[in-house]
Amino acid sequence: MGATIHYPGGMSVPIQPVQQPAGEPGGEQRPKRPDAVTIAAELWAAVILGQIIGFIAQYPTMRDTWDRQIASMPADTPKEELDVLTSSALLITVMAVAGVALTVVSVTLVLLTRAGYNWARIVVAAMGVFLAVNAGFMLFGDVSPTWVMIPLVISGVAGIGSSVLLLRRESEQYCRAMTAYRRRPPRPAQPAWPPAGPPNGPYSGYGPGQPPYWPYGEPQQPPPGPPHVTRPPSNEGNEFRGQS
Repeated sequence: MGATIHYPGGMSVPIQPVQQPAGEPGGEQRPKRPDAVTIAAELWAAVILGQIIGFIAQYPTMRDTWDRQIASMPADTPKEELDVLTSSALLITVMAVAGVALTVVSVTLVLLTRAGYNWARIVVAAMGVFLAVNAGFMLFGDVSPTWVMIPLVISGVAGIGSSVLLLRRESEQYCRAMTAYRRRPPRPAQPAWPPAGPPNGPYSGYGPGQPPYWPYGEPQQPPPGPPHVTRPPSNEGNEFRGQS
């Protein structure tokens, strides 16, 4: 909402505030995100989804590994402790907490990469390479059930594709430009329009020493010479006739 300046004589001039581009401090131009970073972030949606499916599908294998670890415990372990460790609720809770934590960390790093943080870009690229190598080892390993290889391989391929895109030159330049953009101090706010002073016409001001514009023609100037003084008519004649 703009303010209004009121001048003597009943004239008012509205003042509109200076508009700044939305979401940009001080009107500075924000660096444009390249397509490589955008596509890499979208590929990580497939990476996270594939890892979640594979993580849940490997529950039977993790259960067998968990039971073997419990069976190797000393024989004098209290029965109450063994009952807690062998319960399915404990293993499911551990898997759920680990899965949620890894998902939150991955999503946070991807969002920071989209925002132009260079260290997050490097970490996400390294994570993609690790997942691709891990999927390659699983191809030659004993994974149960066998179908779980499908989401894990898709996740690995998407991860290595994302890493290639994030290691491109335009991705690095974008992150460096965003770092410089965040460090740049904001510009001071521009003064409101119009400048202070009487109006020169209906929508603008005039500087010192400049006569105001009169929209109805030139103002009438008084004739040169001493000022003319208008006096009321004298009452002396009426008084004389009254006395006679």
